Amino acid sequence: MPRFLSPSRLAAAACALALAAAPAAAQYSTAFGKNKIQYREFEWKIYHAPHFDIHYYEEEAALLEKVASLAESAYDTLSREFDHQIAEPIPLIFYATHSAFEQNNIILNFIPEGVGAFASQARNRMVMPVDLPDAELYQLILHELAHVFQYDLLFEGRLGRGLRSAGVPQWFMEGMASYMAKDESTSDKMYLRDAVVNDRIPSIIQRGVSGFLAYRFGHATFDFIEDRWGKEGFRDFLYEFRHTLGSRPDRAIERAFKTEAEDFDLDFRRWLRRKYLPRLVETGEPSDFGRPFRDEKREVDTAISPVASPSGDLVAALAITRGDLDILLFDARKREPIANLTKGYTSRYQYIVAQHVTAKARMGRDLAFSPDGNRLAAFVKREGGRSLVLFDVLERQLDRMIDMDVDQQHAPAFSPDGRKVAFSGNRAGRFDIFELDLDSGEVVNITDDEAYDGSPAYTPDGEAIVYSTVWGEDHARLVCLDRADPSRRLALSGGQWIDKDATFSPDGEWLVFTSDRTGVDDIWAMEIATGRVVQLTDVVTGTMMPTVARGEDGILRVVYTGFWKGTFDLYVSDLADVVAEAPPAPLTEAEIAEEKLPPFEPEIRVTLDDGNKDEYGGFKLFLEDGGGSVGVTDDQIFLGLAYLRFTDLLGDRRLNVVLSAVDTFSDFDISYLDLSRRWYWGARLADMRDYYAVRDPISGRLFRNQEFRQTVLYGFLGYPFDLHHRAEFGAGALSREYSFPVIAVDPETGQPGLFLLTREDDFVPLATASVTGDSTIGNFAGPIEGNRWKVETQYLWDPDESGTLDWRSTLDFRSYMEVSRRSNLALRLFAGLTEGNEPSLFYIGGLDTLRGFDYRSINGDRAVFANFEYRFPLIDALVGPFFDFRGIRGRVFLDVGGAWFDQLGESSDLWDSDENRLGPHGYSSYGWGVSVLFGGLQLHWDFAQNWDFKDATEEGLKTAFWVGSRF
Repeated sequence: MPRFLSPSRLAAAACALALAAAPAAAQYSTAFGKNKIQYREFEWKIYHAPHFDIHYYEEEAALLEKVASLAESAYDTLSREFDHQIAEPIPLIFYATHSAFEQNNIILNFIPEGVGAFASQARNRMVMPVDLPDAELYQLILHELAHVFQYDLLFEGRLGRGLRSAGVPQWFMEGMASYMAKDESTSDKMYLRDAVVNDRIPSIIQRGVSGFLAYRFGHATFDFIEDRWGKEGFRDFLYEFRHTLGSRPDRAIERAFKTEAEDFDLDFRRWLRRKYLPRLVETGEPSDFGRPFRDEKREVDTAISPVASPSGDLVAALAITRGDLDILLFDARKREPIANLTKGYTSRYQYIVAQHVTAKARMGRDLAFSPDGNRLAAFVKREGGRSLVLFDVLERQLDRMIDMDVDQQHAPAFSPDGRKVAFSGNRAGRFDIFELDLDSGEVVNITDDEAYDGSPAYTPDGEAIVYSTVWGEDHARLVCLDRADPSRRLALSGGQWIDKDATFSPDGEWLVFTSDRTGVDDIWAMEIATGRVVQLTDVVTGTMMPTVARGEDGILRVVYTGFWKGTFDLYVSDLADVVAEAPPAPLTEAEIAEEKLPPFEPEIRVTLDDGNKDEYGGFKLFLEDGGGSVGVTDDQIFLGLAYLRFTDLLGDRRLNVVLSAVDTFSDFDISYLDLSRRWYWGARLADMRDYYAVRDPISGRLFRNQEFRQTVLYGFLGYPFDLHHRAEFGAGALSREYSFPVIAVDPETGQPGLFLLTREDDFVPLATASVTGDSTIGNFAGPIEGNRWKVETQYLWDPDESGTLDWRSTLDFRSYMEVSRRSNLALRLFAGLTEGNEPSLFYIGGLDTLRGFDYRSINGDRAVFANFEYRFPLIDALVGPFFDFRGIRGRVFLDVGGAWFDQLGESSDLWDSDENRLGPHGYSSYGWGVSVLFGGLQLHWDFAQNWDFKDATEEGLKTAFWVGSRF
């Protein structure tokens, strides 16, 4: 029970109500979010190459010599191109697969599969997976190493100067890296050609460009500079940019080339149009060669990777509808969508693997029909990798999910008997063709070679598999493998180009595939009996991923993906509609000798020396980031914040220091975190000073700005069960000094009232435990669908009374439901209770707890409240000469809740059933609000009317402005 106090200045005993904040987390925890999990334990080592400190782990040691050779070759090339040497060894951290790369802690956020690698300006780190063909991996290393040269040249390797120069345009940084790496694939160039021929060329110097097109137009800008002013012109521009205050490309252009930014943009535009417009006249757009699929409801933004059902009446494809990536079924004859197999929210997987959308373009289609047409196969992103999923087409639901010990699987294909699925994947650092037995779950590597293999397709009789194999300077040929004897492999094509996405016609007489032999991805077909090769499309942009279906009229038709005006769509044409025919090249019966396929050879070969190998220590921290801000509130309260972030080279061990001030209150918060294992742990030392407001429940008098301080030292341990759920435990000690309210009798008046006493506790033992779940999906505006919740308890032991000083438990549940593509409903339920000799209080009101009430003005040792909101967009962007407001959104809301002192014997009294209105401890408000993104901050204005579910209060509408994250 509570402790009773007998202060000499009070005439009667009083019941003490201790007031203290939650020791380990925010009052209403915002520590939600999904879990970035260390699924593997990486035992890191270092190899000291001439210009690199290469970080690797034992499982990928066999790849070390190749990576070192490619890296040193790239350094030699770029040092000559930039005419510059980097003084310090460059940290290169590589992972065997992309799924392992996604677990790195240098970037704490989730890394999408579409991100191929990155370079960090802090310590010039290069971080990348190496599961690519050798030629493409070399280009990737060149690209990221070019960033390191940029950091060293432009910012002289200094983090502080780089942070101050954060305004460097994306097209400049990424375009130059792409230009130096010469890493544009055929599909990359497709985006540029499309933008040019559709007159979507930006004024790159005057206005810039961002996103993926920043890479493409940035690369083209440097190509233009080299074409007009030569290599020396490129270097002149780079060095003028380096010495330009404020990272102004327009000034660098004027100084380097003696031309105005406007004239440069016009000349660049003319150069691009002269380069690509003639090809449009010579070729055409996708609709010139096939009939587009229709979408009369205008719900499909993108459609890609089609696959025809065995009967030919359906076509399945990946499509973006209402902002979500789904699998749609189309009527093949009407060319219209008829069903969505994956409609709605799911937590069973993160997303479907889709080339050009969620993953980089590779080879093959992303979907496959079973021979009976009842099931559809795809790969999805899940915990730590990918899984094969089988959808029931008839029931329109997920039927089966299969995990396997292969990484980065893609391009599934059913065998003709429906018992096996072939696919491309990575095992032991090599991409091969694998075969999964659906009955036993056994996975067999059927190509098992050094080449990069992908895009499998079974022959109609099931006796062979046709796939693409990469060789030399990133070329790919079609190969036919005998399933009875996988060592027998026949070359079906070959040349200085890429043939991929092979699929057979239902009668087995034609092999249809994608080829860039003309410099553009187009659809081609090979007649099996004669070896005759014909071209079915000849577009200026690109067509790819064909599938063949026999129509009701018996005619063979090809459905494929085409790109036009920035969008992927489906098109269909007759197989007999031939555009051109390739020179005769009869099929050869000669078997492929693997050694005859010339491998990619780097310019420099590094021979490993065991004397250059080291163990990774990992405990040396350096300053990774720092900053601060100051401000003043509307009631003239000063605000200040400064932070420093330290980390080790791999980001696994982190030290954060935060110093803040609110008026005369100053805080510090120092925390250490070790993320190197799935079990993560850390420690925290913090001193926090704040204030609260409390109202006398008898007189109604409001006591404002009552100070409290708490100092906490504790350690914590956490374990993520899966992507969505985790448990955390902590133990330590807490010291607090605070004013706490007591109800006592005033000796002068003889009346009871609320009095405030000051109390100070030495360090007392502390223990915490919590379980968190989060399955939400969201965007820049916050969560839009799913649920998140947290159950937390915190215990303080009383050393004086050998009992409980404060035992505090809370439940925070939030739910979001999408109403339309850009609007949703949001619900929050919060409940909390405290027990003990000096239990802490809950204080609610203000912000987005109970709007329309004073900040922290509703208090008690029991609290509960609920928020209901409808959120919707108002204005996407409001931009002027001196302001840039983004994401302006509106909401209407209803808040209801209350707090009471159970320790004083008060009942909840939230509802008065006699009057059908809120009781004395119940509070509610309704109203509307507006939120704006400005300068990276979320600004909120709320307009609330207080009411008791029967009458509105006389104060009228109350207005509040605040900054922070909404629930």
